[in-house]
Amino acid sequence: MEFVEGETLENLIKRSGRLEVKLALEIATQVAAGLAAVHKQKLVHRDIKPSDIMVSVGELNTVTAKIIDLGLAKPAPDAPAEAAISIPGAFAGTPEFASPEQFAGVGVDIRSDLYSLGVVLWEMVTGHAVFSGSPAEVMFQHQHAPLPLNLLQVVPQPVVVLLEALLEKDPARRFQSPTELLKAMPTVTSAVDAERSVTCHSLRETPPAVSRVVTRESPTRLGPERISVARLPITGKRSFWSRGGRRFSG
Repeated sequence: MEFVEGETLENLIKRSGRLEVKLALEIATQVAAGLAAVHKQKLVHRDIKPSDIMVSVGELNTVTAKIIDLGLAKPAPDAPAEAAISIPGAFAGTPEFASPEQFAGVGVDIRSDLYSLGVVLWEMVTGHAVFSGSPAEVMFQHQHAPLPLNLLQVVPQPVVVLLEALLEKDPARRFQSPTELLKAMPTVTSAVDAERSVTCHSLRETPPAVSRVVTRESPTRLGPERISVARLPITGKRSFWSRGGRRFSG
């Protein structure tokens, strides 16, 4: 079994409040890369949330992130993206981070995980989830309520556009794969750095991204420390955890 040092993203957000935008984008990029590995194995995680993402500080103050807990993962058959891969009529996941189609009890695919990643990114840059309330209220809001964009007034415009694309209620209007999202991330990051605007259309026309994220020369801040982020490959193994860290194995 592998022992994963660090803390959950959930704890990091509670300890630090909303994260720096650049750090949030770095972590989201790592998670997207992990989802690409999950997708390559024809799986759907179905429960992407901050408590299932481990972050840790390594040598030279770099930070890595790992997706853990594939307990709700389901295999995807060799079929079109819209084909059902979960039990019809059954909900599996965490309401605050679930996609509209998960509540509907229809088949879900990797685009559902991308929606959940959007909710995670929203929480990283704001300090709270998109919707809140009772499970029934959250279910209704994810399926029918517009995004509370007024809560993103301090968030850079390119990140707002990215969130809108990830949190489309219709899966056909989202990024169609983690790879497509990874291609868009450099455009978002460079636009934030240059303080320029982007459109959803421009995010879909990005050139192919490199397969790994290179550690930034200019570190970002994580709580009291200064850090930069590098991607750690995701193994896609089922996880078991213990206090002070997490162990996971197949």
